[in-house]
Amino acid sequence: MHRRLHPAERLALVVILGAILTITFWPTRVDAPIDAGLESALAGWHARGLPGFVDYGFVQTSANVLFFAPFGALVASVLLVRLWWSAGVLGLALSLVVEGSQALFLPDRVASAGDLAANTAGALIGAAVVALVRRVRSRRRECPNGPPAAV
Repeated sequence: MHRRLHPAERLALVVILGAILTITFWPTRVDAPIDAGLESALAGWHARGLPGFVDYGFVQTSANVLFFAPFGALVASVLLVRLWWSAGVLGLALSLVVEGSQALFLPDRVASAGDLAANTAGALIGAAVVALVRRVRSRRRECPNGPPAAV
């Protein structure tokens, strides 16, 4: 089954892919200017009780997950309901292109399996949210007044 993308979906796809490609193909690390400030902020937050596992690596991995979630959500929103998970496959493919290109062509960037996993997880999480919303909406249509009361 094929359907045309709505103009808003096309725009969202261009914006999301543009942001992903701009940031991931930037010739130098995009977080370099904030490294010292983030490390300092984390040290202060740790002194105030932030758990130790929330370190620079955790923040960077979380950012990768959050960065790919909109991509996964958009892809899942235009796919058939049963194929929502394929947004994760497309997220993996995009991430493979990005990480491979960084390894081959961008010497100041670091390609990593961790980024590949975080990006793919982000795409899957975004897609799963769309699938969950679709499921809830579908159930509400089936039972608009809620489940029957127990007697």
